[in-house]
Amino acid sequence: MAKNINFEGWVKGTYGSSNDPTEFNGNNRSCNLCEKDAESMDEYCEDHQRCILCGDNDDCDCKEEQSQRSSCCDAKMETDQKMCYKCKDHCSSIWEEAVESCRK
Repeated sequence: MAKNINFEGWVKGTYGSSNDPTEFNGNNRSCNLCEKDAESMDEYCEDHQRCILCGDNDDCDCKEEQSQRSSCCDAKMETDQKMCYKCKDHCSSIWEEAVESCRK
């Protein structure tokens, strides 16, 4: 036997502990570090997203630095050929490995 359910009951059952979309007032949450709109389901705007390596919200140099370090030996690597200077093996950078692990 089907149960009659109203819209509010459907929203509560569908979204559980998530934000109730019927309570949205048209304004997105503001970034914790500036006045821009925060990304969906996050506390920070696009400019202040956390670094995947150090977790910092400010401008860090992780991407630039770790894109030039090999994931196999943590040595400098030839970025065009993706070759580690230490072990002379083809490899990916530490930054690429971190990005890939975030996607899993």
